[in-house]
Amino acid sequence: MLKKYVSWLFLAVCLLTASLSYATPTAILTNYKFNSQSFLTYKLVNNEPITYCIYLNKQSRSFTNPKDFEDTFKLAVKWWMAHTAQLIRLSGQEKELASVLAVLEKEPNLQLLPECDFSKYKDGNLADLEFQPSGKKVPSADLSLFVEDRYFAHMEGLDKIRAFFSTTPIRHIVIPSAVYYHNPADVNTFGDTAKQFIALRKQILATPNSDFKQMNTLLSQLMQLLAPSQIKQRSVLYVLQHELGHSFGLADQKRSSNNGDLLEGSIELRPGIMDNFSTFLSCDDADGLVLSLHKTMNLTNERFYSFCQDGVRFYGGKEEISSPKKSVTSEGDTLRTRTYYPNTAIDGIYFLEEKSYVNTSSEETSQKIHPLFDRSLMPKGEGGYQNTRGKMKIIDSTQPDKSVPVGEHTIQITLGAGPLHKQVLHAKYDDNGQLLSYTLQIYGEDEILLDSRSKTF
Repeated sequence: MLKKYVSWLFLAVCLLTASLSYATPTAILTNYKFNSQSFLTYKLVNNEPITYCIYLNKQSRSFTNPKDFEDTFKLAVKWWMAHTAQLIRLSGQEKELASVLAVLEKEPNLQLLPECDFSKYKDGNLADLEFQPSGKKVPSADLSLFVEDRYFAHMEGLDKIRAFFSTTPIRHIVIPSAVYYHNPADVNTFGDTAKQFIALRKQILATPNSDFKQMNTLLSQLMQLLAPSQIKQRSVLYVLQHELGHSFGLADQKRSSNNGDLLEGSIELRPGIMDNFSTFLSCDDADGLVLSLHKTMNLTNERFYSFCQDGVRFYGGKEEISSPKKSVTSEGDTLRTRTYYPNTAIDGIYFLEEKSYVNTSSEETSQKIHPLFDRSLMPKGEGGYQNTRGKMKIIDSTQPDKSVPVGEHTIQITLGAGPLHKQVLHAKYDDNGQLLSYTLQIYGEDEILLDSRSKTF
């Protein structure tokens, strides 16, 4: 039995961080060194054209058309920029964020291309697209916008399309043509509300981002118009705004998310578009866009206060703290307590101490403690704890669920509600997350040390 304990825990060395992946607010979908050219913030900062293509399948043309869809896309881009610029001004931080404000108050240079280059895709599923890409050489767009159901489902191995953004192999936003994604400009569905929406959209697109007062008035009117319609996550506009957030470098903020972005932004959960919990862009979304622009502009040492007016100040891409700060979250039968420790010297890294309790009466919930958790060691119905302490960083911007420990990292897994069985692994890693050495200690009942092993690589 002892060999069994050692075997499965040693296999866990390369997977130590899997159970730590849980989103926090304003998380940035970036790697540690931030390949800024992977995101559209690079284009905004450098005032370069953002090229895009639009592909609508037959079903989607029943509630939208290419021109209507393009105008809603343009509205979503301007809304992100104008909203964040407004909060900068309203917070009185124009001076501190002058370089970011200058970017946001420019007009985005959006250019529609008639066709996109699909040469980076595998040819196997191209026939699933209702449109057929031509064989001629065409430009590669910065962003491809799809409303369709089949090709990307096959490409991503999904049963059905979910709205999503991807940077691989090219940047694209996909929206399913399912009927529950309503279009606020569809007169057949929304009647007079759609007519008013179209008129306001036209005015907003014609208003410069720098016209603070007029833009503030128009966006307020738009929110008042849309709020009673209860379209929220079901609308094309909402989905475009959320997925555009990803194209600007922000991660999903769902409370049930499992994307590993626990090192950027603020510690407390706050609602927003990226959290799928707010109808409109929030102060948390604006915080995230400024953090992403700071990354792109190499200004992560610039401090600024959160637009949520909760006293949070950002530095180094994350909330600046001078003393340990605790966050408690509960999801189903999992209770997670995290304590963050100050470490502002290294961008994007927190010292983190985490304690998770899971009711392991089912195999599914037991996996939340550790992917290799052996439930057979425990009496039925008892829970389990995992305690973790160390430094973490994200290493791959295109795979946000991949994160690694840095420096010294310790995981303690306790099977059962008490010290029925405990395993402690203390490991040392280099800055790339490569394991340098480890010490494994295995305890039985009453904290009796059964075995201790060390290895250096």
